[in-house]
Amino acid sequence: MERVSVTSDVSLANLPFLAKLAESPRAADRQLWLRVAADYVLARPLAPSGRPPEFAAAFDAALSKTDDATRAALALKLADCLAAADILATIESLGGEAALIALETARTLPRERLLVAAMGDDARAAAVARRADLDAELIDLLVAREDVETSLALAHNRGAALGSRAFATLARRARRSVDESGDARLAATLLDRAPARLEQAALFLEADSSRRAEILAAAQRAALGLPRDAKRRRAAGAAMAELERFALAREGGRFAKTLAEALACPVALADRIARDPSGEPLAVALASLGAPADVAVRVLTSRDLQDGADYRRVGALARLKDALDPAAADLVVAAMIGEARPAHARRQPALDPSASPTPSRPSAAASHAGPRVWVKARDLVPAALRRPRGFALLAGRRRDDERA
Repeated sequence: MERVSVTSDVSLANLPFLAKLAESPRAADRQLWLRVAADYVLARPLAPSGRPPEFAAAFDAALSKTDDATRAALALKLADCLAAADILATIESLGGEAALIALETARTLPRERLLVAAMGDDARAAAVARRADLDAELIDLLVAREDVETSLALAHNRGAALGSRAFATLARRARRSVDESGDARLAATLLDRAPARLEQAALFLEADSSRRAEILAAAQRAALGLPRDAKRRRAAGAAMAELERFALAREGGRFAKTLAEALACPVALADRIARDPSGEPLAVALASLGAPADVAVRVLTSRDLQDGADYRRVGALARLKDALDPAAADLVVAAMIGEARPAHARRQPALDPSASPTPSRPSAAASHAGPRVWVKARDLVPAALRRPRGFALLAGRRRDDERA
């Protein structure tokens, strides 16, 4: 749109011919008035209440009579103008492409309009999802929607701070979209977000080798300090023997069924893990089950021979050797099969209700009994007597020696 310059010391009230342009039956005249009026707003950034009411009325009337393309150009032009909140709200209320531009770019659009749009039709919600200033409430409203276009817009928006719960929800939606319709757009967009994060593990099967290694590294960081599930490892021992036997016998169907039982996932998913030509998902699954290195090599090599491949699967052990930590593999497998976190990671320690709140401290009864001195003061040198703290430490050490 061509810009018409209006200096800051000129008032529209001093230009009576402009009023005639605003009321002209010719569309070109009304567009000219809007261009001049928009420049006036930019040149004199007054609050809406500081402008003449007739100006606001004329602007609204001209906006309602002009075409969507002109309103769209005005929305872009005034998007960063703090004094144009009322004009941008009018543009948004008139709908069309201009409303979407206002929802996406207008800095001063009232928040209530953004909230309503986030719960409105798909196009308006997607426009809000592309904003650079989204807060947690708006992100939650947008994530709660089921339409893919809004999810895509949010995933593409690098300025949107997606928390763990929001990202995990989008990742699960992306996986369903791939499984049900073959639409991998959302999955690819989420995997392209950097840095890599654990929530991307739900899309491990859709990721490339380099992203998978980064996801495993993120899982390793998340797994620090998590308890190891020794019982689960022991229970997987029998399954590992069967997996090795079925792999060597090239019985793919029975291998997938046994893997599904070991991972507690659908057979179709286990089959997809086993059939992935890179071998990386299967290597992670075997690590999660606690497979010894020699067993993992035999299983992966057998799968390669079954497909007549060039030993790509067994090569996954070398590609991921620094990242195949069992605890990290647990987190990745749990995400792949749709759990938020492995069962053993969710387990809370059982506390004894009769135990002292602070077991390391003596009970109240013991505190009244007075301290027991295991080393007599006469046995200490004068320097020790001058240092009560050292005396206490030495007394404790002497007590331990006597017990031994």
